[in-house]
Amino acid sequence: MKKILYLVVMMVAMVSLPACEGPEGPQGPPGLDGVDGEDGEDGIEVLNLVFEGQVTFSEENDFAIGSQLEISPGDNLLIFIEWAQVEENSLWRLLPQTVFFGEGATLTYNYQYTNTFFNVFMQANFELTELEAEWTDNQRIRIVLLPGFFVEENARVDFSDFDAVMELIGKDENDILPLDLK
Repeated sequence: MKKILYLVVMMVAMVSLPACEGPEGPQGPPGLDGVDGEDGEDGIEVLNLVFEGQVTFSEENDFAIGSQLEISPGDNLLIFIEWAQVEENSLWRLLPQTVFFGEGATLTYNYQYTNTFFNVFMQANFELTELEAEWTDNQRIRIVLLPGFFVEENARVDFSDFDAVMELIGKDENDILPLDLK
């Protein structure tokens, strides 16, 4: 009988005690403000930007093109060139790329950048003016801006594979911004 009485008292206590409410306590301190743009407007997202432009390398532009682009210290710039069309799909290669012609002639597409500017250029161990138009005219270039921390966190990704980079950063063809390359 003592056990039954003990069980009944315990059940009444379990049912009635959680239902008790007291007065609401004071409000806690406000949190820290988040980072946003000027005057409370959202700032521009500069994370993982992808640009595309078309260029003709010529004697007039010294077989080089360049553009202004703000690159934060520690960020990375990847530049790809459309190397070929395979079954109506673009084949992109990460620069630098070297082409070997007969008799030891070599041509290299390369790039360099600072925190405010980048340029893509051609180098060869022969006169670049001797090149046929397929190597100089209407070359499609894609530029991918990656924050430094992003590259460190994803070090196992093959950054020479344009499609893998685009998948990693969550971008597709519609996210590529046009860039006037001169």
